[in-house]
Amino acid sequence: MRVATAEIDDRGGAGTPGRAWLAPLLLTLAVQSVASFLLRLPPTVGPILTAERGVSPAAVGYLSGAAMIGSMLFLLAGAPLMERVGSVRTLQIGLVAGAFGVALMALPSGPVLIAAVVLMGLGYGPSTPAGSDILHRFVPPHRQALVFSIKQAGVPIGGVLAGLILPPLVEHGGLTAALAVSALIALATVLAVQPVRRRVDPAGPEGPPLTLARFLSPDNLLTPILVLRSTPGLVRLALSGLMLAVSQGVWIAFLVTILVDRFGLGLIAAGGLFAIMQTAGIVGRIGLGWIADRIGSGTLTLRVAAGLSAACTLALALLPATTPIPLVAMLCTLAGATVTGWNGVQIAEVARISPRGRVRETAAGATLLLFTGYVLGPMAFALAVSATHGYAGPLLAVALLTAVSALVPRGTTGADVSRP
Repeated sequence: MRVATAEIDDRGGAGTPGRAWLAPLLLTLAVQSVASFLLRLPPTVGPILTAERGVSPAAVGYLSGAAMIGSMLFLLAGAPLMERVGSVRTLQIGLVAGAFGVALMALPSGPVLIAAVVLMGLGYGPSTPAGSDILHRFVPPHRQALVFSIKQAGVPIGGVLAGLILPPLVEHGGLTAALAVSALIALATVLAVQPVRRRVDPAGPEGPPLTLARFLSPDNLLTPILVLRSTPGLVRLALSGLMLAVSQGVWIAFLVTILVDRFGLGLIAAGGLFAIMQTAGIVGRIGLGWIADRIGSGTLTLRVAAGLSAACTLALALLPATTPIPLVAMLCTLAGATVTGWNGVQIAEVARISPRGRVRETAAGATLLLFTGYVLGPMAFALAVSATHGYAGPLLAVALLTAVSALVPRGTTGADVSRP
């Protein structure tokens, strides 16, 4: 395990002086926000991108899937890179890969476009495992849920920034201008975090040299899952996250469509309610993190969030089409705070009970299961909607799965956690 200073150990920043964790938090928040911003680029400029490439607008869905595949590839195979160059340098490499992917999107080729989006997803992959390693080393245990949640707020922040910045750039400068500015933002962030890197990861290269065989070795590819299985409670916590990710993925992918098809809202009104949910997600992530630290239990906080998430999905399934918009807006706000707000608490809890020196690998394994939920959840929901010719039944199934997720994680204390 790479140690940042003599005063910091890998038990969660127990020896970190003062507010030495503030700079690592700002570093990881900035990288998370920019990486999320890049990942939101294809869907945000989707109409123009697909029109210029001469493909169906539905191809945006395939691009989103390609990006997720790229992220999952890193989560499976990226441990040697993090071990060799350190967490901060890995985050920087990820942003450079994302910027290169954005540049490739300018080329008028369908296969190159797919490769570009996979590369952008690959660049997003380090955000959780490398970011978790950094924060776990620097942040005192009694603040980790809040700080991890602030860092995870970078996900919706990136989405909001993409929605605010990219459409005007496309309108006034075309797709090329939007791509150029996006790549420059990523590269500028790489340079901006460099001074902090010297404090967070001061050691030189560690671990064996990087080779393709090492990345693709069975031992490396299985490590994220094997580490999850090595500690009591980690598998249950990760499975709970997978179930919650199904619900979150369905809400993010289908809310606008449900509001238009079932509630009869216009696209602008539905988009506005989606923006409300995203904004509430920023507040919810930070709020749930504060609550978890305040009560001293990330597991209990996750259970409450899961229960409220299930209630929100149940309400979305049962509300009549004539429901007043203010009431729907209240539901979207609560869903934003709960359905999309639990991630930081879950990631902090995974880091807390991970084996000593294996935070990066554990976070990669848990995030791999989350991404599986994000991919399979919306796909299964779409199939269920087609089979039942409606949204109510599939939403009830998602609500039930979310309620079950509240029962899966087992509370753990320091005594319960094995530290090999």
